[in-house]
Amino acid sequence: MAFFTKTVFKKFAGFVCIGFSAVYASSALTPFVNPVNFWPMTFLSLAFPLLLAGMTGVCLLSLLMFKKYCWLFVLVLALGYTNIRSIWGFHPNKFFSMEKPAGSIRILSWNVNEFLNAAIENDTPGNPRRQMLAFIQQSNADILCFQDFATDSGRHFRSTLPFIRDSLHYPYTAFVNNFSFGIEGYGIQRNGIIIFSRLPIIDSAIISLPNSEHFKEDFQWVTVQYGQQKLKIINAHLRSMNLHGNQALPVESQFYKPDTILFLQKSTFSKLRYFDKVHVAQTNTIQSVMDTTELPFVFCGDLNAVPSSYVYHQLSNGLQDAFLKTGWGLGGTYDSISPTLRIDVMLMRKPIIPIQHQTFPLHLSDHYPSICDVWMKE
Repeated sequence: MAFFTKTVFKKFAGFVCIGFSAVYASSALTPFVNPVNFWPMTFLSLAFPLLLAGMTGVCLLSLLMFKKYCWLFVLVLALGYTNIRSIWGFHPNKFFSMEKPAGSIRILSWNVNEFLNAAIENDTPGNPRRQMLAFIQQSNADILCFQDFATDSGRHFRSTLPFIRDSLHYPYTAFVNNFSFGIEGYGIQRNGIIIFSRLPIIDSAIISLPNSEHFKEDFQWVTVQYGQQKLKIINAHLRSMNLHGNQALPVESQFYKPDTILFLQKSTFSKLRYFDKVHVAQTNTIQSVMDTTELPFVFCGDLNAVPSSYVYHQLSNGLQDAFLKTGWGLGGTYDSISPTLRIDVMLMRKPIIPIQHQTFPLHLSDHYPSICDVWMKE
């Protein structure tokens, strides 16, 4: 009886291992298969870190129970090499120094979540907005790239843009105002993305992203002068997935067309499918700009997509990922749902070289800030 039970269990374990291996092998294809053509890739890319952990467990189990076939499961594990290299940094001995290396350019990228609440009545010592501004000042960055940026005007609010420009000494600015709204008796809030710079901005452009019929969203680039060299900075925010869109305030809902309002009531499953397709289209637009850019550039952005996604691999193709070049672990940048999600990236093209990169787990915005020091080779 014991022998029979052991045999049945071993067969069951074998079927589970084979079935799981098939799912994992499918997830290894997410960098190459467009989710527009095959939507399950959206969810396989999100699940890849868990599938990788499970596949590692399958390999260990096979070593104990199926030694003769263990190598086959290890081979399946290796199929995910491209995704493994994109989700995990392999530099445990790299340490970030707040002292900027001589001759380097420091870039800070951050989805600042509209700087939270800029109302004067909330502007108390130690409040989150003040902590964010203090971190920006302490960073000593040469260039700031902010996504989900907002600045307010009116006697009831602190205005963030002029404060950073004048008080934190970033005299060069390029602001993309995607939308504005006013509250009677209070003032106007302008929202979008922005680049602040201590290096002279000598050129700039704003490019519309697809899907603007529902929600106006542009990305930007600027060219800065660094000594005798020129460097392009690209800043983008791919469409938010509105996973909590059904909780939107009426003042926020005015920026959505009625069909989008209805969509925001759909399930998280439906939203992920829909917005992954939107991200693919937006990525194609950004990539077309990168491909025609002759200058060395750094891309800073909130992708709203994970490193095992088709979107990330399309955008990072041929570029250096600052975190992967210098970091360790998963490098999460999102302080919601799961802090392990790395959906904010800094990518660059040679001859720009990342020296050091660090993501700071500050529980202020719903994203973490990232700082990267780069060198420009002659």
